[in-house]
Amino acid sequence: MTAEWAVAELQFACLGDRRRQKRLVRIVSDLASQPHATVPQASGDWAATQGAYDFWSSPRVSSEAIARAHQRST
Repeated sequence: MTAEWAVAELQFACLGDRRRQKRLVRIVSDLASQPHATVPQASGDWAATQGAYDFWSSPRVSSEAIARAHQRST
């Protein structure tokens, strides 16, 4: 259920690459399914944890693009 919600909520995110879109959905889904967990706990494994941190530090990802996607979905 959480992954389906994340896909619908973030369908309009323009991040320039389909892989970044998939990563965003995974991060949001993981964190939403375990809101009190740490990032490593919610991610489930080291690769997903590292992917989340790499995503957040990427100069190709802007919080504005993510916020616009959320606003457009609502």
